[in-house]
Amino acid sequence: MNRLAVVVSSLVLLGACGTSEGPGGSKGSVGRTFAGLLRTVPDNAGTRTNAIFYANLDRLRDGEAPSSSDDDILLISERSSFAVFLPDPLRGGATRPGFAEYAGFDTRQVDAVLQYGAFPNLVGVFVGSMSAGKIGSGLAASPGGEELTKESADGVTYFSLGDDDTTDISAVSPIRPIGQPVRLALAGDTLFWARTQASADAGVAASAGTEPSLADDANYLAVANALDTATVINGIIVSPRAGEGWTVAGLGEAFAADSSTITVALQYASPALAAAAVAAFRDQVRNGASSVTQEPWSSVLTITEVSADGSLMMATLTSTNPGFAAVVLLREDNLLQF
Repeated sequence: MNRLAVVVSSLVLLGACGTSEGPGGSKGSVGRTFAGLLRTVPDNAGTRTNAIFYANLDRLRDGEAPSSSDDDILLISERSSFAVFLPDPLRGGATRPGFAEYAGFDTRQVDAVLQYGAFPNLVGVFVGSMSAGKIGSGLAASPGGEELTKESADGVTYFSLGDDDTTDISAVSPIRPIGQPVRLALAGDTLFWARTQASADAGVAASAGTEPSLADDANYLAVANALDTATVINGIIVSPRAGEGWTVAGLGEAFAADSSTITVALQYASPALAAAAVAAFRDQVRNGASSVTQEPWSSVLTITEVSADGSLMMATLTSTNPGFAAVVLLREDNLLQF
């Protein structure tokens, strides 16, 4: 296995700075922050049930402009100790020959990413400098591309390959690893990548404000804003799964050499509950243990600060295991159960 393949397989653990960090940016832009991209997530039972993953790739680049996609992937991977989040389409195909040719863009055109939903209906959101013309040309040149349909409406360009809920082995390529359908929608600098038209349409409607998004929920927005304030590279937002006392939880991570800084943001129903959670969380980290590995949390996490601000409990920790924030949630561990 070559080095780049190892890099991408490492990224399975999870997923702008630049010129604009606010939720605004160009007309129709959702920005590069977690709070901004939360506007692309439709408010429904599926998005509330499943984790929402975010990554800011431009923060990792820190002004560097790699000359190739391979160099870019190595840069963002090495600077995150191989733990940066990439949505499913990039994670599965970005280093395979032909991905950029058929997708019409590569990682260098992507500033920030987000993913929501559950397999097989995952929706990837890419914010950056993708071109509708290049995307259309790339899709048309891909296996099965003769079936490409393209249309524009209300400033959004839609691309479609394949039939919903089917696979076409003859159309297998780096952008369709099992010949699955592809539904893309490019709205300004924001690209939605889904398998069904309904999923792509829902994201477009949420980002346009014609349907509710999770950014309209004050609890979700407070957690996303808290992670943005901490300038995280990776961010994850989840709802309670096992009767936890908080209403929405966020885990963020920023990387430095062989360690990382983890931010925990827990939104509670009242300031009193958030205040009580400060001592409880401190005790969990200092004296508790993983329900999966049985290792003490203190063996990999050190608390820097824990405090409450209104109904939000915030904690900053250092970790000796970069990528640990994602691991905790993906293995459904008990760090946030106290």
